[in-house]
Amino acid sequence: MKDKTRKIMCVTILAVCAAAVLAGGAFAVDAAGAGTETFQSLMVTSEWLKANVDKVVLIDARAQSLYKGQQGHLPGAVNAEWTYFANMSGKAGDPAWGDVPDGATVAKKIGALGIDGKKEVIVYGDGGDWGNAGWVVWVLRMTGMKNARMLDGGFTVWRASGGKTSNTTTTNKAVTYPNASIDPSYVVTTEWLAENVSNPDVAIIDVRSEKEYTGEIRPFGEPRPGHIPGAVNLDMGDVFTADYTLKPVADLEALFSSRGFADKEQTIVLYDTAGVRSAFMTMAFRLAGYGNARNYDSSFQAWSANQALEIRQGPNP
Repeated sequence: MKDKTRKIMCVTILAVCAAAVLAGGAFAVDAAGAGTETFQSLMVTSEWLKANVDKVVLIDARAQSLYKGQQGHLPGAVNAEWTYFANMSGKAGDPAWGDVPDGATVAKKIGALGIDGKKEVIVYGDGGDWGNAGWVVWVLRMTGMKNARMLDGGFTVWRASGGKTSNTTTTNKAVTYPNASIDPSYVVTTEWLAENVSNPDVAIIDVRSEKEYTGEIRPFGEPRPGHIPGAVNLDMGDVFTADYTLKPVADLEALFSSRGFADKEQTIVLYDTAGVRSAFMTMAFRLAGYGNARNYDSSFQAWSANQALEIRQGPNP
């Protein structure tokens, strides 16, 4: 997906504004970009979910082994881990591996979960995971769905708060999901990033651990160690409190600003190994007011596999 012209971006912004009005205004749009979020538009608490669990579609974004494991899952939740929404043909590092497919394919997969776009969807992962719930909500946002939110603190906080669990596998009746297009303002490709890696108007953020960033470790078998030139390291774990809930918005703004990202109108590109952690962080940045935050879903697996692209090791961008 290449960058759109200013005219197309304006049309996109107007369309999103109209959708926000129709949805009751929960999805904020401002000068920072096509889509900022609020806590209310992006997250729910365990207390809220306990009172509304029968009114929503529940998506468990954890690995199937956890969904079917001894601890169980939220009653009525269907399982859809990140790979459900990704192209898994070939192997890690191949072009398009791990990327979100075309809009029609994504719409069919969403509908198969019992999501018709009308009923609210609540997605949860687990404390300390890759931000799996963020990936699913990011995918849903790309299709234009605004009434999808994440459970703050995920399954960990749900259980700690006394929330009920179940070991019964749930399968929802397939329905038609009407939004069969992908909003390009949420994502960038390897080609786009290669063309803009030195663009001063583009900030690149590596959300992996420090040792992954410096190249000391390659826990997922990346072809080459290190990071994308110019990328600043911001570990995804820094946005959480000790109990795995997301830090308050003011704290997120302070954190991002302290790392050099004070301009909320700047295009922010986030990546990790396969785009999952960075999908969550894309939504976290949008929550903090960075409406031009985008996920590089091919991420470092694809970048490091392309020998024509430069990588760097060590602590410096």
